[in-house]
Amino acid sequence: MVALCSGLTGHALGTGYYGPTEYLSGWTNLKETPEFYWETEVKRLAKDFDPKEKPALVPRTRAGDDNKVDTAPMEQATEAADTADFAAAIKDGEIKPPDTTAAVAQHGDVRTKLVTADEKTAEPLPEEFNSEFADYDRGAYAYRRGKDHWDEARKAWLGLLDRPAAERHYRTIWTAFMLGRLALKNGDPQAVEWFRKTRELAGQGFADSLGMAADSYGWEGRSELKQGHPGKAAPLFLTQLALGDESAVVSLKALIPDRDDVDGMLNYGENGEEIYPKEYEPGGPPQQPTEEQKKAEEARTIKRLAALKAAAADPLLRRLETAHILATESGAAQWYRGDTLMGAVRSANWIKVIEAARPGKVEDAEYLGWVAYTTGNYKQAQRWLDLSAGQTPAANWLRAKLELRAGKAKEAAASMEQAWEGIQIPATTGSDQRALAEASIYVVSPDDGSFSMEEWASGDMGAVRLLRSDFVQALDTFLKGGLRNDAAYVAERVLTADELKAYVGKMPPAPAAKPDDASGRAQDDTTWLRYLLGRRLVREDRYAEAGPYLPPAYGKLLVKYVEALKNGADSKLPKASRAAAWSTAAWLARNDGMELMGTEVSPDGFDTEGAFEDTDLASYRIQGVYPSNVSGTNTTIRMPFRPAKTEVERLKKNQIRPDLRYHYRIIAATLAVRAAALLEDNTEELADALNTAGLWVKDRDEKLGDRYYQIIEKRCGKTKIGREVIAKHWFVEETGPWSVPLDAAEDALHKELGIQGPG
Repeated sequence: MVALCSGLTGHALGTGYYGPTEYLSGWTNLKETPEFYWETEVKRLAKDFDPKEKPALVPRTRAGDDNKVDTAPMEQATEAADTADFAAAIKDGEIKPPDTTAAVAQHGDVRTKLVTADEKTAEPLPEEFNSEFADYDRGAYAYRRGKDHWDEARKAWLGLLDRPAAERHYRTIWTAFMLGRLALKNGDPQAVEWFRKTRELAGQGFADSLGMAADSYGWEGRSELKQGHPGKAAPLFLTQLALGDESAVVSLKALIPDRDDVDGMLNYGENGEEIYPKEYEPGGPPQQPTEEQKKAEEARTIKRLAALKAAAADPLLRRLETAHILATESGAAQWYRGDTLMGAVRSANWIKVIEAARPGKVEDAEYLGWVAYTTGNYKQAQRWLDLSAGQTPAANWLRAKLELRAGKAKEAAASMEQAWEGIQIPATTGSDQRALAEASIYVVSPDDGSFSMEEWASGDMGAVRLLRSDFVQALDTFLKGGLRNDAAYVAERVLTADELKAYVGKMPPAPAAKPDDASGRAQDDTTWLRYLLGRRLVREDRYAEAGPYLPPAYGKLLVKYVEALKNGADSKLPKASRAAAWSTAAWLARNDGMELMGTEVSPDGFDTEGAFEDTDLASYRIQGVYPSNVSGTNTTIRMPFRPAKTEVERLKKNQIRPDLRYHYRIIAATLAVRAAALLEDNTEELADALNTAGLWVKDRDEKLGDRYYQIIEKRCGKTKIGREVIAKHWFVEETGPWSVPLDAAEDALHKELGIQGPG
């Protein structure tokens, strides 16, 4: 899929936040094609190439709004390599200037002049000690001065290659490479031979201080492309990618005959030239094409069809075209495009072109099965799957989808597990884990906030396990697949607290906590899930069990909260002491409730610190429907695969009480009203307590707010705050003798426990 912005359910929340939330909130994900990604697929193909050359010293990267190659790092590396090579040549005696210091200074002056030269430069290059370096620099200087001096550059470089091999150890490869670049600029097919020569010379032992042998693959590919040889360019670009040059990801797109230009992205013309995006200019009303434009489009269509037929006959081009179609037509990509019909037509036409070509062996036949799947032709998808080897992750995944559609949930689970295991990183730790992550093509999330392939596979696997009521396994799948919000849904609403405790008890030990991480929002899975469990146990009033799972600071704060609850309920204590205890409990519940008892996902949203409202998965899954907006009308649609009866039963049993966003505020308000019941009528303390409780619930539970307002009318009419509330007919933003000391006490407690700021 290409990197475009959108706000699809499950991929983005309200203003300012983009990224996967819950896989399960993409309600039709389980029946749809997962999103395939161009970069992932071409990296998969590049794994078949194993070049012997060492990677280029500096990877080619693109930067800026225009997506152009950032040349600064390469220029810096070239300067450093040149300095090092010159010093090495003197040290090993390959060049013997009469005055070494003067020769180094001269060479430095020449390089300074060289890197600033352009077509307007007229003055000659400074004198330099006669050597291979001087020959190369003369050619490079002429090259930089433009086309009128290119013949001069060529002669200087060919002269260098006429030197005996012992006199050109350091600049032979640089010269062959640049002769290839020069030939490419002139449109000379000889460029291909020079780039091949670059690699041959590296194999003979000439110095390749910049990794030009590796770099030559991409340039040779560009030369073949300009000559109209996409079949020859493809393996060169893939080899370039195998060597770590990710600019090949973009270059490979030039080999796709029916690729549309995309606004905001680097595109290619018909001859492979780069066309950088222009600033968007709003257009007027659509214009009817002229006859000339119609004819040009007709000719372009004929040319594209011929190119598609040629691609269908070439094994590598065929795989690339298939990968590109999947990257642009699969998963949610059709919604990004806004044209599902044209996507389906493109997919169907490609399969027709391949069938007409009648290739003997079809590599990646399962991927063609996925192309058929995107069009809804499931019989054709099965036929292509049957033609595949059948054991790749893509094949197993497609088989699982087809089995699920056929109602074979057990078989689908087995197939999906094979697919998932093929994509997952093995369970290792430390530097080995990082190395595997870097090596994997499936685990990196795309820049547009969509799910990675690993996350898609984990989502499908977890969803299938939910259908089969394998709830603990579903949690494990979501967690290991990086889908924490889906794991949180299972942990908070589907599993029992004891099942969750048993799972957490078998997890690997958590790394040492960071000194400044009192919030507990740690990144490792063990710490994360332990904290989630601790908050759940608090919600279920299992306080003694909860403490060890909370971050130490909040474990101590929980002790204060539980003590306040106990003293508030103790009828043997004086009213004033009980009221103070209920008040303390209320204040802690309100201001530290997210950290003590907040749900990770809906309704509280600990995952975003309460900033965004999570999808109410439990509610929708109980009903077996999902929300939709059709032509501006909100409606609901039946889920393609209804949740298992046992899941629904558990959801109803494991409800959040009250099931409202920031539910702990309602709990806090209830505790505040208990304190108020023990306070004297018509005191500012009472009015402040009731008004504060009302402020806590007014946006969450209006009926409860009405009750609190009525109590103020009845018991606080003679107080300042009470009169203001009655005059407004609602709660007022005021503090008083109840809230101010509680706020100060909490600040002191936070300071004592090392908690930064309010909870």
